[in-house]
Amino acid sequence: MNLSARQLRAFVAAARVQSFTRAAEQLHVTQPGLSAMLRELEAQLDCRLFERTTRSVALTAQGMAFLPTATRVLRELDDAAASLGRITATQKRRLSVGATPVIASSVLPQACAVFAQAHSNVEVEVQDLDRALIYERVQSGVLDAGFGAFLTTSRAVRRRKLLDAQLLLILPADESPAEAAPLRWKEVPRHGLLGLPPTNPIQQQVEASLRDSGDPGQFVQSFNHLHTLLAMVEAGRGAAVLPSFVAGAAARYRVALHALRQPVVPVDFFEITKAGREESALLTAFAECITAVLSPWTSAVGAPQARGRSTRPRLS
Repeated sequence: MNLSARQLRAFVAAARVQSFTRAAEQLHVTQPGLSAMLRELEAQLDCRLFERTTRSVALTAQGMAFLPTATRVLRELDDAAASLGRITATQKRRLSVGATPVIASSVLPQACAVFAQAHSNVEVEVQDLDRALIYERVQSGVLDAGFGAFLTTSRAVRRRKLLDAQLLLILPADESPAEAAPLRWKEVPRHGLLGLPPTNPIQQQVEASLRDSGDPGQFVQSFNHLHTLLAMVEAGRGAAVLPSFVAGAAARYRVALHALRQPVVPVDFFEITKAGREESALLTAFAECITAVLSPWTSAVGAPQARGRSTRPRLS
């Protein structure tokens, strides 16, 4: 005996509506097709399930006895399929997030590792992109979220601050005092400054802060990639002003980080999601992992550390 779910569904539908025509319509099959399935079912059971007339069909005694069993089997099959579907959905849960290359390389690897400890069944896809592409892919729904210094707002995205950060001065380790108090903006070197491209929002904030302190300074070279900029500072090619959340990336270089005061210039770290998007507990948990990774770096600004390349840059 080789009964199929399709045969059982055809039988239950025909028994309930007492019409092959209407049962076929409900199941979106042709009437000849439904009749063929029922004949096959009767052949396998070796009994007649329906009394057929030109005007109607009715269950035989055997059909009436078989109906509760067929109904129960279909219900159990449907329940089992739904349960498997829920398990599969849980196993295949996925987050797609975007960040600029420096955050993607210095923050997200550790954040993903921390997140995986509590959510081992969730796949996190990381895309390293420039800010414009992050905005675009968040708005289109390709990315669940973007992370970084999103200083401009848009009606198409929702911006949520994850961390307080500030601008700081980065100098070659060999050119920085071993014990240095936080610096004032007036003490930032005005010659030989290295920066990001003029169109970069962070660079625009840096230049505005220098102007506000009385001297716009002279930027001798700009770099598209922050790791290049940090490597140039390490090599003694100049100084840079960057947000404190780059401290993780700066740990790979022999540089010293000095907090800037009078004034403290905030450049906060944000999560952006598509406007109107339903809040996700998984995304919230992932954002908390990012904050946990970043917080030690930003809170350490102002605490002197040992000179030289290490797991942390020297913060002054």
